[in-house]
Amino acid sequence: MEKIKISNTNEVLYYHKFDSGLELYVLPNNNQKNFYITYSTKFGSIDTTFKTSNDSTYKTVPNGIAHYLEHLKFNLESGSAFDFFSKLGSSVNAFTSYDVTCFEVFSSTYFKENFNYLLDYVRTPYFTKELVNNERGIITEEIKMYKNNPNTELAYASYENVFVNDLRKNLISGEVEDIKEITLENIEDCYNTFYNPNNMFIIVTGNVNPYEAMGIVEEKERDYEHNNVEINRKKINEPIRVSNEYKEIKMNVETNKVSISYKIPKKNFKKYNLKDEMLYLYIEILFNILFGTTSDIQDKLLTSSVIQDGININKIYTKDYMIFSLTTDTDYPEMFIKMINDTINNISLNEEDFKRRIKVMKSSYILHFDNIELVNNNIQDNILLYGKFLNNEMHLYDKLSFNTLNDLCKLLKNKTCSTLVIKPKKNN
Repeated sequence: MEKIKISNTNEVLYYHKFDSGLELYVLPNNNQKNFYITYSTKFGSIDTTFKTSNDSTYKTVPNGIAHYLEHLKFNLESGSAFDFFSKLGSSVNAFTSYDVTCFEVFSSTYFKENFNYLLDYVRTPYFTKELVNNERGIITEEIKMYKNNPNTELAYASYENVFVNDLRKNLISGEVEDIKEITLENIEDCYNTFYNPNNMFIIVTGNVNPYEAMGIVEEKERDYEHNNVEINRKKINEPIRVSNEYKEIKMNVETNKVSISYKIPKKNFKKYNLKDEMLYLYIEILFNILFGTTSDIQDKLLTSSVIQDGININKIYTKDYMIFSLTTDTDYPEMFIKMINDTINNISLNEEDFKRRIKVMKSSYILHFDNIELVNNNIQDNILLYGKFLNNEMHLYDKLSFNTLNDLCKLLKNKTCSTLVIKPKKNN
């Protein structure tokens, strides 16, 4: 296994790529009692139009199919994967995002048994028309639950307002009408395309021996038939404009919920020749200085009772854009929106704030290695964003320049903005 020293820490990440293309990342932490295993495929809700090296034309499948397939994977001919893990006392789950489907196991005992079974059930296809049809009702109820949850609706409706063509505008689960169109043939096609080792990776964190983990995977890889194909996802061009600059929704809430999303084109910063990891750090630092827990505007909004519990900062990175969304609960949405937009349109930075923010980010980075789930997620984010793990993040912080950040701020004027307000329904 390759040993990757993580700069300015005592941590070592173990990495191995198998002949099948499957990648394994192991970050041991012997100070922990537990271990956390994730087995992921680069197949998310935006992967609906694609072709493989065996296809001459693109094929399109219904929205929500990645999430649908995630649900179905827990079914085996012998029963449910949940039954096996519950007998071991392990916690098992899965999730689908815009660009990945991830199956996870968390436990403190029976490492080999947990790992072997995770590998087996994810890589063992078992789909029937009956299972596909039965799952439709379960997911329909899940979609209705999402759409009736104000916090979930705030997030999804915000991205629906931001994106014009990008499929992140859609619910990850798809709409009810979408999942009615999903067939057994769709499921089998997507499984055969995306659940192949050269499109998958495993991350193991916690109290584990990296060489044992490698041995377990190596044995299993011999048992599987590999049908690796090259996957070509159709590129979707996304314009700088937003779908809706302003939208209001009425829901059963007591207080207004507001989301202000800024759509920032990466090409605006091209002249600086910054790699994505540096550009993202700069913009993340900027938004934390302007709107973080210690920012002037957050203090002003809280002390004046414009907002109730602070500002949440959410971010999404696409190939061409950085989306930063600011959300809060407020009795005064118009005032909140004005104060936020005034702040970002009249940016004034202090070098001391910049240096303090870097120190905070360095400290958080060091501390996150003690949380085996958090560090596992961070490794996954790196793989999806950059195609590899960044072992030099601490060095990147040292390269950040206050003057460069100031210059980047001037280029934010080319951003576009979308605002969503969820208002209480009026009682009759």
